[in-house]
Amino acid sequence: MIPPIIADLFKIKKLVISLCLLTVVVILGLFGPLIYPVDPDDMSNPPEEPPSSEYPLGTDSYGRDLLAQLLSGIRNSLYIGATAAAIALAIGVTIGAIAGFKGGVIDEILMMITHIVLLLPSILLMMLIAAYLRYRSPIIVSLIIGVTSWPWLARAVRSQTLSLKEREFIYASRMAGLSDIRIVIEDILPNMASYIFMAFVLLMSGAMLAEAGLSMIGLGVTRGTTLGRILFWAQMLEAIRRGLWWWFVPPGAVLVLITTSLMLISTALDEYFSPRLRER
Repeated sequence: MIPPIIADLFKIKKLVISLCLLTVVVILGLFGPLIYPVDPDDMSNPPEEPPSSEYPLGTDSYGRDLLAQLLSGIRNSLYIGATAAAIALAIGVTIGAIAGFKGGVIDEILMMITHIVLLLPSILLMMLIAAYLRYRSPIIVSLIIGVTSWPWLARAVRSQTLSLKEREFIYASRMAGLSDIRIVIEDILPNMASYIFMAFVLLMSGAMLAEAGLSMIGLGVTRGTTLGRILFWAQMLEAIRRGLWWWFVPPGAVLVLITTSLMLISTALDEYFSPRLRER
């Protein structure tokens, strides 16, 4: 039997459409390279071939099959987005929950660190870190994005924790002798689970755009293919000026589709879990 909350969520058309579109892209990223087993780095094909039956999305200036590049790029971009979001989520939730629950000096120190990171331009910080690393694998890029994306979440979680810790069930847990860690894990965090999930969706969307931004200026992954790296080479070799639309349109469209779907999912969940927004 379907839980009532799931049934209610699937009545939201915006959420259903966004999930369907995102699911299609995820399936392409996960299983596309298996269905279309072409080496994305193979340069033995004719260069700058337009889409045809042999090359469904054409080839780039180096002779690489752009459909193989796109499928591999989707997988790596999704991996970077999800990993970076998980890293930022772990840091932000941990710092925010501890600061809000403990208060006092611990709160002041953690919030001071949060504000320092928040005041630094995140894209500049990412650029500086990436520029000092000669080899940048997808996990390294994920770490760079993740460790610079958490401050806003820490502040939001702290705010919610300050409100939740004054509730009666928290006092009951304290009277029962539960430790602070158990109270945070078993009582505080479950009560903001919906917000944490929405934050993860937003972080993933932002991380994928950040990866594309880093790649466009030559500071993305050094090996492998991502959507941003495909756009980087298209930009470097002036695909737009030369009319090679099959090189830059597909990765750009997929990137916009993924980030838009994630944003719509977050908006739909926010409207569902926020009574004020639901009434409008």
